[in-house]
Amino acid sequence: MQNQDNGKPAGPDTLALPSPPASSSPRWWLAVQSALIAYGLTVGAALVTMALVVLGFFLGGAGALNVMNDSAGSMGARLDGPSALAIYPFFLAAMALGGTTVLTVSSTAYASLGAPLVSVWVGALPLLLTAVATTSLWRLGRRAERKSALESDGLRWLYAGVTGLALAAVSVSLSLLVSLRGTTDDGAAFLTAASPSLVAGAVLLGTAASWAGRKREAGTGLRWIGRAEAALPGLRAALRVTGCHYLAYTFAVGTALFITALLHGGAAVAFAAPLWLPTASAWAFAAGHLSAVANLGLPLPGDYPLTVGNLPMWASAAVGVLGLLLAAAASVFWFLSRGRKEPHGRRAWLTLPVVFGLGGAALQILSLVAAGQGIAGGNASGPGAGIVGPAWWTFLVMAGWGVVVEAGSRTLAPQLAHLVPRRIRRFVIGARGN
Repeated sequence: MQNQDNGKPAGPDTLALPSPPASSSPRWWLAVQSALIAYGLTVGAALVTMALVVLGFFLGGAGALNVMNDSAGSMGARLDGPSALAIYPFFLAAMALGGTTVLTVSSTAYASLGAPLVSVWVGALPLLLTAVATTSLWRLGRRAERKSALESDGLRWLYAGVTGLALAAVSVSLSLLVSLRGTTDDGAAFLTAASPSLVAGAVLLGTAASWAGRKREAGTGLRWIGRAEAALPGLRAALRVTGCHYLAYTFAVGTALFITALLHGGAAVAFAAPLWLPTASAWAFAAGHLSAVANLGLPLPGDYPLTVGNLPMWASAAVGVLGLLLAAAASVFWFLSRGRKEPHGRRAWLTLPVVFGLGGAALQILSLVAAGQGIAGGNASGPGAGIVGPAWWTFLVMAGWGVVVEAGSRTLAPQLAHLVPRRIRRFVIGARGN
């Protein structure tokens, strides 16, 4: 080979070879990695939640701790010990993905029922942890798309499905691994969060959230979104108005619920707020908007359905005033989001009621608490189950509130819009421009 330093042009055989591209992770591994990291973040959030619960019981006094220890002692774990901090977060993470906690007891104590096997199950979403899982999957989906862009929506669905399957596999495996087993003189007990609902929930949530993140990063529009916006003018702005209305109401009501829990339930209930407060706030949102919290099939104390009529007079009045004030604020927000030109036609009246109604339906599903029991063997009766949550007509009531807000945006909002601070007005107008 010729020396390239002799001033002569180098031949083709003396050209420097390009350096090989830096090795990158395979696409399938990025998809699996998204599931593993999202599950780890969910368990981490559950660990923090569990630590708060334990701290609350410590501050609540030894009496509360003894009760919890007695209930957990038969399962071989102490709630205030390291075993609880290592095991129960996995139960919470599984429930956040749609899992159902099932306790199965095989005991001679049930011989009088003619049934040697009894199971009790509870299904509820700890909504704060579900939000952590969903947000993590969405952001990690964007990260995977950024590292290795896919060529088509079909491939995005494929690798998002890999993320969902991987999430189901790891959540079910670890839930089985940390299941609690206990034996007594009368029989045995088995507590687990591994269930068919966990498989279905993890696959659906993992696939949908990861695909949404990938689609967002790719920057390509959805055809059905375009068709929906053509049918419902201002759909994106309506979604924003509905979300802000819900967050504002639940923040105000949630603060009141937390203070009430602290005063009447003590530190143990207050520190467990990450588990119950999002669901309780959703129930308060439904009841405060003239719907109700219904109980179907569960032997719970109290009068059902629960409405604002069950509250003291002053509390009912406060809830009513809050609902009207926030409906007026939503009307102004909706007016500014659309612009001052009032839209005409039937479709212009449909957008907000449809979005409010769909939001009410989502609220009904996500805030349900389901429980049941089953008796197997012998001549005992079959399984029974029930649910507690917003009444089935909640979506209709919320659609009606959408009509109220729409009417307010055409009558009341033009007179109040000038009172909106300039910074908020710029934010709303800027969001409309986007």
